[in-house]
Amino acid sequence: MTAVVRAGFELTEHTADVGVRAWGPSVGEVFEQAALATVSLEYDLETVRPTNTRTIAVEAPERDLLLAAWLNELLYLIDGERWVFSRFEVAAVGAIEDADARPTWSLRATAFGERRDVRRHAVRTLVKAATLHGLSLRRTSHGWVGEVLLDV
Repeated sequence: MTAVVRAGFELTEHTADVGVRAWGPSVGEVFEQAALATVSLEYDLETVRPTNTRTIAVEAPERDLLLAAWLNELLYLIDGERWVFSRFEVAAVGAIEDADARPTWSLRATAFGERRDVRRHAVRTLVKAATLHGLSLRRTSHGWVGEVLLDV
């Protein structure tokens, strides 16, 4: 009998950084879990009402770089446009070819949340960026695992 792998994440402390390890049966679920891990550092997810949606599309030249691009786009929306999110649905992750026939990785997702209300969404830890140091996204015998360091 094959064990069912549930999606999840864990946070680890590093010098001036926080490590995120996200896993799931699909690569899309790894992106969702990494997003939840990242935003859970910034604010309490329980305070967010998922009343609005934002469609998010990002591209990167490599699959693991797509993970950092995804998280950095979320951080821009949180810190630059003052959104807070509590749920994510990744619709598509895959490779496409650009005009020069080079593969480019793309992701399309929906983020569920609302505009930040300072009375309900106190910032716990300001996450500056997802870094490239230690960045990885790989298939395992149980599904997918992504690892990224967040600069805090």
